[in-house]
Amino acid sequence: MSTNKVLLILVAAVLGFVSSRFVVGWYTTVPWMLSTLCVGYIALDRRKAIINGAIFGYVIFTFYMPSVYRGATDTKSILLFMGFVLAFSLIGGMAGIVGGFVGNLLSRKGRGLKG
Repeated sequence: MSTNKVLLILVAAVLGFVSSRFVVGWYTTVPWMLSTLCVGYIALDRRKAIINGAIFGYVIFTFYMPSVYRGATDTKSILLFMGFVLAFSLIGGMAGIVGGFVGNLLSRKGRGLKG
């Protein structure tokens, strides 16, 4: 795994955890959206923007959800919740794909590139 991917995962994990502590409500997604657009913007090509956006979105959800969990603490509930988190994080990955793609489109327009 490249250093860039490790840094990407680390930043996403920190953002997911920190946003659970300091930002409460639907607007938690605003810094996520802006950061995912940045991930796509700085990517060298569209393929990397989409892959990095998916990783970023998945990791944000994966770290955010357990940090806001206030449910039962028995083993069955925790295992069910972790299964839910991993499945629900796929939605974060899909949102990251969109954000990475749009961010890359914006960067290409800014650089005067086509497509």
